Formats: sequence, C-alpha cells, structure tokens
Amino acid sequence: NVTSDGDTITLTTNTPFSKGRHVRHKADDFANGDLMIPAGKRLGARDLGQAVIAGHGALTVGSRAKIAILSTGDELVEPGAETLPHQIPASNDVMVSAILANMSADCRSINRIADNMDALCAALESAQDCDIIVTIGGASVGDHDLVAPALEKLGANIDFWKVAIKPGKPLMAGKLGSSIILALPGNPGSAFVTATLFLLPLVRFLTGATDYLPPLKSAAATSALPATADRALFLRATITGNAISVFDSQDSAKQSVLAAANALLMRPAHAGPLPEGAQVPYIPI
Repeated sequence: NVTSDGDTITLTTNTPFSKGRHVRHKADDFANGDLMIPAGKRLGARDLGQAVIAGHGALTVGSRAKIAILSTGDELVEPGAETLPHQIPASNDVMVSAILANMSADCRSINRIADNMDALCAALESAQDCDIIVTIGGASVGDHDLVAPALEKLGANIDFWKVAIKPGKPLMAGKLGSSIILALPGNPGSAFVTATLFLLPLVRFLTGATDYLPPLKSAAATSALPATADRALFLRATITGNAISVFDSQDSAKQSVLAAANALLMRPAHAGPLPEGAQVPYIPI
C-alpha cells in the first residue's frame, strides 16, 4: 500500500488511518496492580501464560492431597480375573481413582481387603500418612460391614454416619488421627454419587479451591417426576440439548445405567410432583 522514492515512502491507499493505530500502548492489556488470577482458581494453560506475561516466574499454589482408596469385600477379585459365582471384579476403586485423576491429588489403592477385622484395621493404619482415607463398601450395618467397628477399634472420631440421600445413605465421615475418613457405600451408583457430592468437594477444598461444590445446571424434564419422600434423590440421567431424561431403573447396583448417564438429576426431599417440561437442576458428570 505504499510507494518509495529514495528515503521517502508514500501511502497509496484511500483507507482512512489514524496515528498510533498499529501501536500497542502501555497498560492496554493490563496494568500494574490489576488482579490477574484470583486466589483459589484452578490453574490452566491460559492462566499460566497470563502469569508469565505479567512477570511471574513462580506462583504460590495449594498442596496436592494425598489419598488412600481402600476397597473391601470377600467377593472382590482383581480386574480381568476369572470370577466364581459368588465373586465380582473390584471395579469401585478403579472408578473412584479415575474420578480423582484430574484432581490435584496423589492416590494409592489398597484393594480387595477381606471382610476381616484385623486385615481392615491393618489397612487403615497403613494409610494414616494420607490426608484422606476413602473406604468403599462395608459402611452399612450388616454382619460383614466392618468399617464402622474397625474405625471405632482404632479410636477414630465419627462426625456423621448416614445421610438423607438416595443413593448413598450409608455414607460415613470422621477422622483417624490427622487423616479425614470418608466411607463410601459399596454399590457402584452409591459410590459414584457420594464421591461426586462429598469426595470431590473435599479434595478441592483441601487443595485451596474457593469454588469447590459441584456445578449446578438446569434442563427441562422429558417426563413427569413423582413426589419425593424423606431423602433427596440424585437420579442418573442423560442430557440431550436442553432436555434431561431419567433412566427407568435407578438400581444403584447397575453399572450399565451409571456408565450410560452423563448427569445426576437432583430432587430435594419432600418435594411435590413435577410435570413434563419442568426445569430441574442437575450435576453434569
């Protein structure tokens, strides 16, 4: 768009122009004293680029949580192994470890602990160097549910046991020494829901996040929803566009339903019925 004549160049275009149009001015992007990254935000690639361009060679961040995952049950066998009629593959610890894979956490699995008091106590004691000890299974009140008796034997302080949600009622939380105990139910649907509602927020909080609760969105229900009783429901569902559909079966033992879901539809306790098309809250999963 220019012609040259010796040391002189002349603009030949008729496009209007203004002085400084192609100059990047000081503080045009950000200025000294501007807040670039708020405390408690999880750092991503763009945040790191912002920090460097703002002159920082290092940042103060939260510590990674150290987590032990203990799966219990005489019926459990190693993933991929042949199963007898009374056995099932140990899938829950794999699932919970995968849930935590993108978190600021270092996990170790202590799997397939027999329904034996001495074995369970030994496993719990071996995990006391961790910030969080997650047990899966054995948290109810059956003859082979030994998590509560084992924690009592070791002198743990139980903060609460059983919550008014479905699935996931037998959830237990407390402390064993300096370690936080979170005992999840053994059915996969219950283990996943309680990990989503309790374990993930706990890890986010311990690692310094300020926004640690599960994100809530809303969508239109594709079917009428009945009234609820005395427990909040977290129904496995699928999101398609702006609509949410609940699976007919909500059996917490069905891994296939959980695997096909991409949302947990929330229904509060003691709520009235809702018609088709009603806006309902859900947690993306």
